[in-house]
Amino acid sequence: MIARDLTQLGEELVVASTRLSRLATRNASTLPHAAMRVLGRLDELGQARISELAKADRCSQPTMSNLVQRLEEQGSVRRSTDPADSRASLIALTDKGLAELRDARRQAGTALAAHLGQLPASDLTTLEAAAAIIHKLLTLEPLEDTPR
Repeated sequence: MIARDLTQLGEELVVASTRLSRLATRNASTLPHAAMRVLGRLDELGQARISELAKADRCSQPTMSNLVQRLEEQGSVRRSTDPADSRASLIALTDKGLAELRDARRQAGTALAAHLGQLPASDLTTLEAAAAIIHKLLTLEPLEDTPR
């Protein structure tokens, strides 16, 4: 496959995954989308500074600070002092936040199951393989000359 074909495939994957995510969460979760993104990032990254969360979510640090403050008030995340810099805080999921995230993901999976159930078995087998490949893709390190 030439680079242009890989770029086109990448674009198609981004569009399809975004639409799939919207389909899955449209009527499934009572958890706001922004909160689900932050809780998901913390699940992925582990504890992190607000600046790291803002960078990962591509939002401003004040926006992330406000969102984290709301999640902290709800008991979904906790703040602790960063041992590497006592002026900074680390944000981590609480058990409640992890349970909320898992419930939202379960609801999204249930919403998709209704659509998946309409596909032939061969398509489901292909999707299982594709999901495994996507997980593998997410673990790869970017090449040095790859634009970010």
